[in-house]
Amino acid sequence: MPTPALCPGVCNTAWRRAERARITTKTGHDVPVTWGTPIHCPGCVARAHRQLGELPELLTAVAEEPLYGQRGAPSASSHSAPTDTTPWPGQAARLLVDHIAGGLAETAAELHRLHHGRELPIRPPGLREGTWIENSVRLLVADLNWLMQEHPLAHESHEPLHRGRGIIPSGNPAAQISHWHNAATRFTRRDKAPESRRLAPCKRCGGPWLAESRDLRLIDDEPYIECQDPNCQALYRPDEYRQHVKELTGQETARRRQAEQSVDDAPEKPAA
Repeated sequence: MPTPALCPGVCNTAWRRAERARITTKTGHDVPVTWGTPIHCPGCVARAHRQLGELPELLTAVAEEPLYGQRGAPSASSHSAPTDTTPWPGQAARLLVDHIAGGLAETAAELHRLHHGRELPIRPPGLREGTWIENSVRLLVADLNWLMQEHPLAHESHEPLHRGRGIIPSGNPAAQISHWHNAATRFTRRDKAPESRRLAPCKRCGGPWLAESRDLRLIDDEPYIECQDPNCQALYRPDEYRQHVKELTGQETARRRQAEQSVDDAPEKPAA
């Protein structure tokens, strides 16, 4: 029986971060590990399937941006001439759609070459962009299990590799799908989380720096709670944070009761 492998997806991002902290600071942790079946776990497969399914509609929304976009305020002086780099309305949307649509098509062509032994044109001539994107997504969804479990780069971590100041993106197809989905979601401003609620102070450093993580989430989509203080960076599972709040609430209740009891037990001052 093969040895189980850690899922390379975002489900283990918190575990990998905690492991790095354990190695560098000797700080123990109990962040759970998610095992692959055999490479990516079912949660990461389901996430990639959902993200692929949402991409055609997201890219349609991105492509419609030029209908409402306009040039920003000019920054050049009255004596300077316009340059070839002056952005035109909708330029950012067009570049993003081209980037993601091309990436989807190239991944679909690579999948067919590696898995089915057939060459697939990146974009057949005369095909509308919307149909081209939908066809690429359909081909990827049909063979998503192979893409997630048997692709040559399926073992690669979804996290980018940091080399000095440079960042090398992951070549894992599932990581690329997530990257495209996140980029389109941010561009269409659909990634706005609800207003952050006031969180309890950090249990480790005592500072008011706790916040819900945007990239570290459990399979059921509950966010981890992380300390934003760079000298602390404590990480709490949702159940750990709830227990922390419960303990703080109990301590505060006990403190108030003790204060009330002290007032009741205090001797009355004689009337003047």
